[in-house]
Amino acid sequence: MGADQSTRIYNVPIDEKKQGSSQIMRHPNFQKDLVNTPFPNIKNIQDLILHGYSLDKNKEFLGTLNQTTNQYEYITYDTVMTQAKSIASALQNLSLLKEAKDYKNYDLKLVGIYAKNRAEWIVSDIANALYGYTMVPLYDSLGPESISYVLGHSGITTCYCSTPSIQTLSKTKDLHELKNIIAYDEVPAELQDLMKSRGITIYKYSDLLAKGSENILPLPTLTPQTIFTFSYTSGTTGNPKGAMISHKNILSSVAGHMNSDVKFVSSDIHLSYLPLPHIFERFVNVSCWLVGAQVAFFSGEITKLKDDIAAAKPTILITVPRLLNRFYEAIKNNLNSNQGFKKMLIDYALETKLQNLEKSGKNTHMLYDAIVFSKIRQVFGGRVRILVSGSAPISPKVMDFFRIALSCIVCEGYGQTEGTGLATVQTILDSKSGNVGGAVSGCEIKLQDVPDMEYLSTDKDENGNPMPRGEICVRGNSIFEGYYKDDEKTKEAIDEEGWLHSGDIGQILPNGGLKIIDRKKNIFKLSQGEYISPEKVENIYVRARGVQEVYVHGESLYNFCIGIIVPNPEVIVKIASELNINETDVATLCQNKQIIEWYLKSLNEFGKKEGLFTFEQPQKIYLEPVSFTVHGCLTTSFKLQRHIAKVHFKKVIEDLYSQQ
Repeated sequence: MGADQSTRIYNVPIDEKKQGSSQIMRHPNFQKDLVNTPFPNIKNIQDLILHGYSLDKNKEFLGTLNQTTNQYEYITYDTVMTQAKSIASALQNLSLLKEAKDYKNYDLKLVGIYAKNRAEWIVSDIANALYGYTMVPLYDSLGPESISYVLGHSGITTCYCSTPSIQTLSKTKDLHELKNIIAYDEVPAELQDLMKSRGITIYKYSDLLAKGSENILPLPTLTPQTIFTFSYTSGTTGNPKGAMISHKNILSSVAGHMNSDVKFVSSDIHLSYLPLPHIFERFVNVSCWLVGAQVAFFSGEITKLKDDIAAAKPTILITVPRLLNRFYEAIKNNLNSNQGFKKMLIDYALETKLQNLEKSGKNTHMLYDAIVFSKIRQVFGGRVRILVSGSAPISPKVMDFFRIALSCIVCEGYGQTEGTGLATVQTILDSKSGNVGGAVSGCEIKLQDVPDMEYLSTDKDENGNPMPRGEICVRGNSIFEGYYKDDEKTKEAIDEEGWLHSGDIGQILPNGGLKIIDRKKNIFKLSQGEYISPEKVENIYVRARGVQEVYVHGESLYNFCIGIIVPNPEVIVKIASELNINETDVATLCQNKQIIEWYLKSLNEFGKKEGLFTFEQPQKIYLEPVSFTVHGCLTTSFKLQRHIAKVHFKKVIEDLYSQQ
């Protein structure tokens, strides 16, 4: 697994360098032609589903946790196909689809969905893919205001819903054109009456399955350009934009995934818990449809994810840094609680495996895996063979820890909604953490100069070797079709040559690997003229002891930035004990001056160690006892919505800047 860093294993240049950007780069195995479909005969997602179905229609496919037995119960691919055809036929036969022909030349048949990940979600998604309908997912954690915006923007008339989602809709002032709800669950009589009073008809999902089965419609002929889904972007800077993702887009990302070292096989089990409205989780599910891999759905509560993993025993674990960091911190705290000989053995095992990983890329050890790391593997079900982290940069230290603790493939990928979730991924030839690998088979990348931030494609390292830096641009079939009814924003995202401008700043390493180093957007300038990238600081601080969430804020009127920190509730109590503070209430501890001073000093020391300049580090902080999620400041992919955080913490920000 070891890789000579002088060997270029990623991002091979295919042209001459041009002024203002790096060379165009592709996957080493796909330099001549990009591969945009998993198999030549698959032209759309309908073809993909029929392929997966043909492999073994009686194979267990979608799993739901039985809360009584704590065992997953699966339905077969054949059952899923029968239900998908039934529900799709019912939508058409009962005229429940919104036909939208008022934007360009698109002829869309829209239906919404508002529920957490569950088997019915995927049945409904497969139904749409088979019949060429377009799904419009509503984000499960959005409040009534944003839900209303999406309803109005898309104009959907029918929406699949869970009961909690119907309750949220009942509190939404303007439901626009929404007239029908397809309820996955039993709906309380009072809630039914309330929605009826607002002109909403509620259909039972089970009733529509039965109704549709009476008159199954034939499958239509679809094109690669058929719009599979709208994916409303996180809206970190305002109202969400409706990215149109086509069958072509999805196939390109699935092909990129299946031509990588982390491809799925039919015996795999994927635990689906990252929100399905987010395109990353969505195309991962479609990859499962292709090979007939099992999909187990989490119980619905992220706080019970550890229990769901133990019950599902997944072979594939797709995650994001925020969650992986929590597991890392909990496991490390547990390991550090040991004493005496046991603690010495654990430390030596960790040190030995990390050294082996560094020297040769080997992540297994016959003795230590059996007596030290087997228990950690059992925490994750004992069968994980691939762990992939995406959505945001993650600490190399965390990545390396899981490589040796789980003895499996652990890698990072990179992508965004507008690129259908996947642009680059690491290979098992690269045992070095700290990069997101190289372009997948269906796209090419380049770095565009950003002179204002002093990131240039002509940059060199301290030894004078080429070290191109700049904004990451991606081109290929995975690039979305555009924002629904927003040509201006589409033109801002995709240039005339078809390049998607990501807004992320990347650097090409000696082995060709792409490293995310900064963000073009979300920067602010302090009064002395220094530019700060808050996400860079946040990604470092979130790894510091006792930190769960971070929001860094700065304004041009002041010469310093400030930080709002959500402490890890368990760790802050331990810190208080170490400081001889006899208090266990987290809210009270967050107001304790001694605790605040400890956090400020600890964060600044950690930031300095990680290479932050003094001006990049907050000079004042506020400890917030409640998660940003509760305040509605995080997207469903756990990214900070700065415009919402700024408004929510307006008084806190004013107080921090007013303190002398």
